[in-house]
Amino acid sequence: MNHITIFSASIGNGHNEASKALKEQFEKQGASVSVIDTFQSIHPLLHKMFLEMYLTILRLAPKIWGRLYRYGGEYSWYLIMDHVGSFFCERLEAIIKKQNTTVMISTHPFVTAFLSKLKQKKQLNIPLYTVITDLGLHPAYIRPEIDGYFTASPHIESFAKKYNIPVAQCYCTGIPIKTVPDVTIPRSEIREALQLDPHKKTLLITGGGLGLSRYVEILHYMEQLNQPLQVLCMTGMNQRVAQKITKVKSKHSIEVIPFTEKFTSYLRASDVIISKPGGLTMSEALACETPIIIYDPVPGHEEQNAELLEEFGTAVKVEFAEEMAPVLDRVLVDKHYYQTMVSNAKKLKKPDAAKKISDVIHHLEMAKYKKEKTE
Repeated sequence: MNHITIFSASIGNGHNEASKALKEQFEKQGASVSVIDTFQSIHPLLHKMFLEMYLTILRLAPKIWGRLYRYGGEYSWYLIMDHVGSFFCERLEAIIKKQNTTVMISTHPFVTAFLSKLKQKKQLNIPLYTVITDLGLHPAYIRPEIDGYFTASPHIESFAKKYNIPVAQCYCTGIPIKTVPDVTIPRSEIREALQLDPHKKTLLITGGGLGLSRYVEILHYMEQLNQPLQVLCMTGMNQRVAQKITKVKSKHSIEVIPFTEKFTSYLRASDVIISKPGGLTMSEALACETPIIIYDPVPGHEEQNAELLEEFGTAVKVEFAEEMAPVLDRVLVDKHYYQTMVSNAKKLKKPDAAKKISDVIHHLEMAKYKKEKTE
């Protein structure tokens, strides 16, 4: 492999973090790797349009997004992204040539659509691998131009058969994440290293890199708890919500933490996490063996993530904020219930997904190279 180009998208932080984790693993193998923020690289206005469109839908019409997602198997509306991508093939081809790209990896479905269209239109003989950064599967991920699918879903074989994907192209590797703290180290020790109270039960509330969570609402209902907690509000890059949290008066000790490279350390230091079920955050929580309370998932892909986590007993979903306190109380107080969630996380977690993906791609490309050499 001469050069691997990983195509990401800054729509949420998960796709970028997955890309960074992959880059790190490929470089350990001695590969030459670069990460491209795809829409930003094509044109900053394109990136802005996609990001604002996504945030506007989530804010004003999340149920429409959910319906589009659910009906995707019946109505292939998502193929519109291929048509949009056809307008940017020249720019993408220029990026690939500049990078001397011999392997393409995508970590975002819209980007995959663009690259698939590029391969088709320009008749490129460059392998394209897609890394699915949600726990569930959807027909929008499928393109004939894709050479390999990497997913966390245990249902990949039945999905492949249903949609006529060669099973040999599908790999249940997990979602690539960075290295997490050693799970054998007690949470209290990690809290102490982070200059937190080591003896206090700790809750982490997060809304991903964009800080999309109802922090103030959650904190309001947590006043019903008798036990004072240490609450870590991870607000990502959302300064506006961080300012709102600082004004909250509470019996709990609340600490606002903006975007940090130590997210998994704070996650491992916490006894439980309340979060929207984004694929990367959930994979990190599983790897850290931290029980999950799911709240306010985005209809569609995040609801599918929530269903899978509940199916495997690693998370509990809260429908309404007023239910938060009793559910949290049970997770923290009922030791058997807590340990069951931890045990189920151990069974489902895939902390070495990035290494597995890099190993598979390296093996496939080396096998292809040897075959071409002998022909």
